[in-house]
Amino acid sequence: MRWSEAIRATALASVLLASRMVAQTKKNEPEFTRQSLLVINFAPGEGADLRSGRRAADVVRSRTGKLINKHEVELIDPADVAKALDRAGYDADSMFAISGIIPLARKMRADEIVIGRVSTSAAATRISGELVLTRDERLRQPLIEVSAPRLDSAATLFAHALVAARAQLIPQRRCENALHDGNGLRAVAAAREGVAAYSRSTIARSCLVWSLHQTKAPASDVLAVAEQILAIDSNNVHAIEYAAISLDSLRQRDSAATMWLRFARTDSANVDLALRVTYALYDGGNARRAEPFVVRVSDAHPDNLPLLRQKWRVAYENKSWTHAIEAGEAMMKLDADARADSTFHLRLGTAYRSANLPLKAVATLATAVSAFPKDARLYSLYAQMIRAESDTVVPRGLALFPSSADLAVMNARDLRARGKIAESLDATKRAVALDSTLAQGRLMVAQLEIELGRPDSALASLRSALGAGEDSSLVAQFALAKGNALYRAAGSTKTSADFALALRFLGFADSVHSTTASRFLDGVATLSYSQTLLTEAAKLSDRSQACRLMRTGADLVPVAKAAIEAGKEGFLEAAEQSLRAVGELESYVGQALASCAPPSRDNHD
Repeated sequence: MRWSEAIRATALASVLLASRMVAQTKKNEPEFTRQSLLVINFAPGEGADLRSGRRAADVVRSRTGKLINKHEVELIDPADVAKALDRAGYDADSMFAISGIIPLARKMRADEIVIGRVSTSAAATRISGELVLTRDERLRQPLIEVSAPRLDSAATLFAHALVAARAQLIPQRRCENALHDGNGLRAVAAAREGVAAYSRSTIARSCLVWSLHQTKAPASDVLAVAEQILAIDSNNVHAIEYAAISLDSLRQRDSAATMWLRFARTDSANVDLALRVTYALYDGGNARRAEPFVVRVSDAHPDNLPLLRQKWRVAYENKSWTHAIEAGEAMMKLDADARADSTFHLRLGTAYRSANLPLKAVATLATAVSAFPKDARLYSLYAQMIRAESDTVVPRGLALFPSSADLAVMNARDLRARGKIAESLDATKRAVALDSTLAQGRLMVAQLEIELGRPDSALASLRSALGAGEDSSLVAQFALAKGNALYRAAGSTKTSADFALALRFLGFADSVHSTTASRFLDGVATLSYSQTLLTEAAKLSDRSQACRLMRTGADLVPVAKAAIEAGKEGFLEAAEQSLRAVGELESYVGQALASCAPPSRDNHD
């Protein structure tokens, strides 16, 4: 062999030897660093006191020290515990809530904590407790409750239970490491190894839940493991959380909501947890179940904007307009993003509208339409509100201000526009009653009475208007216009009653304020009335009745002639034509009356 080859062979042998030595060293080293276990003084239960709790912890610690693998776990010396308690200002026999134990454990660099409770009676000593991991106090393993005639015996049984429960911890750490490395399948296998090592496992099962979720196992599989944990520890936070997630995935909404609310109760002071629960409930289709919870939490933290937004979302979804408006108004003050969102303004306006707060709805939408001029949805809702308000704003105003004559008049006009004439008349009369000086109020009453076919009542209202000091020229114009309309209508019916009605209005108009037009119209109407009476008389078989009508008609001819002549200045052509008709009528009347016997005194009267 050449010298160089001998050197290479020696080097290779050295490398192989070093590798074997490293492998042998690793084989002899523990897989994980040794854990520190803190056994805190036990809480005294029935029949026990603080000294009993301390003694029980001491005995359990002693028995555990004899059972554990000292390469895997180190028991923290009780003297160190007592010294730490003393430095913290506590009596060595004192007990703590978990919130006090965890800081103590971390200060003493304990990885695991045993929390226990001891009760004594004449028959037996009972010990119960749990194993808690310091890095996550929610990772806890309830230990089997034990009972024995003497404390020493019970402590021995409890120590065995503790050691048995710890059998899951090495596989559980492998599970967590595999999850950290992104190897879900390896994590599942390690977690199952931990469950196999301790059948009542909750800590290894927690890692199994995480691993199954990470590997996208069926939600029913994740739920099954979570329920196994809850059967052992009903307050297990991780199990409650993943049960809720799984139930959401399985679309079991009501059960999911119950579980999410249960999850929130595991730390009721945790605002971030509460916010997460509100999101889960809302996104899972449980807005109805979420509302009481989110309202309570948001109201307890009014400046928490994410919670306020959730209150708004949930209440709006549920159409709970009172809560939605509370949240929306607060967001208008606190949430710049909401103020810049046209959809938010649209929904707030909708909430006001749905809560029967139209004035706030209109005000909100009017502001929004100005701020977001290109949003057609906002303008459409605004237009709807304005249109709806036109039908409701006046009645609502009357409900608020029943003594307002102005609102009563507006109501009357709106009712008339909708064809509700009788209601409009009542509203107008009410307005006049509220304000006797209301301009043209009685004229409006008269107009409505005419529209309802009550001309005599209308005429009475016109007389009342004069008595109340209404402008006489306006009253006369109104009566003249109505009389003229009635005269034209009578020209179609050709009945004396209709002409007589027209004459009552025309005569009243001329008596109030005489004009050329009023005199002329009064004249031609009187002429038409006379002609109609004579025509109707000619058709009667009863001679005495016929003569009575003829005489009435005859008496009207000179009245008509005088009125036409008084008003002919403005109607020359029509007046000449009417006067010719008067002349013809005079000839006819003379002949017709010649055939009538002189009326008796009684008939004449």
